[in-house]
This record gives sequence, structure tokens and C-alpha cells, in this order.
Amino acid sequence: MGRIIKHDGGEGLTMEIGTARRLKAFARGETTWAEVEGMTFEEAKAIAQVGCDLAAAGRLEEARILFEGLVEGNPKDSAAHAALGTVYQKLGRVEDALTEYTHALTGDPRNPVALTGRGELHLRRGERQGFTDIANAVEVDPHGETSAGRRAKALVKAITLVAVEKLKEGAPPT
Repeated sequence: MGRIIKHDGGEGLTMEIGTARRLKAFARGETTWAEVEGMTFEEAKAIAQVGCDLAAAGRLEEARILFEGLVEGNPKDSAAHAALGTVYQKLGRVEDALTEYTHALTGDPRNPVALTGRGELHLRRGERQGFTDIANAVEVDPHGETSAGRRAKALVKAITLVAVEKLKEGAPPT
């Protein structure tokens, strides 16, 4: 279960001054838990990569746990929010996915993963906001350098083809 901390009663418990400062800053909402723990960008990126690999292997619950941990540790990490949104979307947790994508876009309005994922969900609901998000994703990644950018471009193309067909159906015969 949990760890048990024993105090021998000898010397008083001491804490490094830097640790105490970081904890107080966390309590005031000035830092994230990841900063208190000293997690580096490289460490967070490595954890996120494991989460992506798990998701790609279909191990969505394990990926969810990793990304939820990253988001808890650093709520400012828009990429972690977007990744968690993607996992939630794959798990069918649509409302949770929308929430995470929106959090991601609050931190980084140009996040192509969040724009594409949220756009897809809105489109499935028949909401015009979906096309706006998808169009913004294409604008952010016009050359399709990310998988989200490529998916957004494909969606714009498909939507355009459907619109053209509908226009043809309604057009008078020539």
C-alpha cells in the first residue's frame, strides 16, 4: 500500500529551502506539480511518447493513465491535454475529449491535434464550429506535416466534395 514514514524522535525533520519554496509556490498556484518535482521537458516528452505508443498499440486505458498524469502534473501543457483528448475520443468519452481539446486550445490556439479532434467531434454533431476548427487546423498545418494536419486536409476535401455534389443535385439541368 502506501509508504510509512517513521520519525525516530532525534533530529527534527528538515526540508531543503528550495523544496519549501517550490511547494509554497505550488500552493499559491504559481507553479505546476511537475515543476515542484523538477520534471524536465525531455522527461515529459518521453512519457508522452510512451503514451502515444500505448495508444497506437490499442492500449488506450494505459495511455489514458499516462496522459491524465501529465495533465495533472502540468495543467499548462497543451500537448498533453490534446493527447488526452485524443485518447478520450478513441474511448468514446466525447464530452471529456471536447473538454481536453478546449483546454489545449486555451493554452495553444494553434494546436493542430486539438483543432482537428475537436472539429471532428463538432462535425459529428452537425455543428458548424467543427468546420471552423478543421479549417483552422489546415491553416496551422497547410503542408500536412502532422497526422492531424493531414486528417484535417482530408476532411476539408471530403466536405468540399459533398458540398459540390449537393450543389449539383440542386442545380437546374443543362
